[in-house]
Amino acid sequence: MAETVVQPPASAHGHRLPRVLGLFDVTILAGASMGPAYSLASTMGPMIAQAGAQAPLALALLSAIMLCVAIGFARLSRVRPNAGSSYAWIGQAFGNRVGAYAAWVLVLSNYFATMATAVPAGTYTLALFAPALANSALADAVVGVVWIFASGFMLSFGLRPTALVTAIFFATEIAVLAASSVAAAFFVHAPPVVETHLPIVGGLGGLVGAMVLGIWMSDGWEISASTSEETRGSRRTPGAGGIAGLLVTTAILLAAMVAYLHAGSVSGFVAHQTDALSYVADRLGAGVWRYAIVATVLVSTSAALWTTMVYLSRSTFAMGRDGVMFPVLGRLDRRDVPLNALIAVTVPVALFTLLTGLFSKAADALNFVLNGSSVFLGALFVGSALAAAWTFRAERSERWSGVVIPLVGAVGLVAILALSIAQADVGTRWFELGGLTLGVPFALWRGAHGSAAGPVTEG
Repeated sequence: MAETVVQPPASAHGHRLPRVLGLFDVTILAGASMGPAYSLASTMGPMIAQAGAQAPLALALLSAIMLCVAIGFARLSRVRPNAGSSYAWIGQAFGNRVGAYAAWVLVLSNYFATMATAVPAGTYTLALFAPALANSALADAVVGVVWIFASGFMLSFGLRPTALVTAIFFATEIAVLAASSVAAAFFVHAPPVVETHLPIVGGLGGLVGAMVLGIWMSDGWEISASTSEETRGSRRTPGAGGIAGLLVTTAILLAAMVAYLHAGSVSGFVAHQTDALSYVADRLGAGVWRYAIVATVLVSTSAALWTTMVYLSRSTFAMGRDGVMFPVLGRLDRRDVPLNALIAVTVPVALFTLLTGLFSKAADALNFVLNGSSVFLGALFVGSALAAAWTFRAERSERWSGVVIPLVGAVGLVAILALSIAQADVGTRWFELGGLTLGVPFALWRGAHGSAAGPVTEG
């Protein structure tokens, strides 16, 4: 049976995004967007503060749920390739206003995801060049803003050069993580660990809290869907690249977490939540390890930052093209680069990142951003999984990969998000619920102005 393929519309002046990515490119972008070294640096400490030594288990459980969602993404990318990915699919499945609400959640979650990448970029840059300032929230924010503008500038040259640079960075990152993991597992040169009694949440609540943070650690593979209009060859390429990136990078993350916990201690990681890999380097004897690991985090962070901005700028471009956002954002420049959308992403994210400097400590800023981003991302993944189930509900051949498996992922995410919001502190809970609620008036306003659906052709 021939598949019905929904083709995305052209941009405002009739152009389409150029098809420049193959399977290898998409896989690398998916893995690099997850940023294993960066994710370990920014999220491992907070996860261990929640679940203690069970943090790797929390990541493994969350990744199993995320794989279910990724399978739904793969099926949707195959028949409905669209730079808007989640937002477009939800709109096509449930109507324009629900799609506009998904657009709000996508923008909100990925603005915070970009901020949550930029803040550690500042921390590790300063740890390498100005250690005395590394724990200053304001200094971290300022340097993070520099990273944001540098990433935006690079992306202005197009996606193909970005993919090539990303491949080099990702290979370097994996090599250092592999070497440091082996060293942590077998060759620790620091004195034996002495545990202290720092507060850890623990229990079911701690495991759930760590799983929510794991959403952030495993986030990024979905860039494969937002670049689906820019892939060449088989329609399976975006989905296969996203799943491959998710599985390979998750395996790297789990192996590294187990090895690093062997080298350090739970209390040590709790005390170093914003510089977990600097702590690992110290456990390995500092010296060359410190410079190598900190430099690797910078490499990883830069790649994760610009790939997150790729995802957000492509989504913003699609929203402008569809009329959900302002139409000027849906235009390509003479090189077929969505430059207006890229500027609309870069400048506000930089300003919001600068506001994180108002926190008294870098750790407070990072934890606030991580929790907000994780919940918003989780809500977006739930909507996407439900869209897959609805889209393929009448196709018997898609009963498992298109309906049942995505629904399992959606139910799992709903459960851990509900528990997380229920046990969050009052300020965080109001922030998360407030962000989700503000999407309602936006959906009522912009949902009447555009549509994510494109013309249908037979594949």
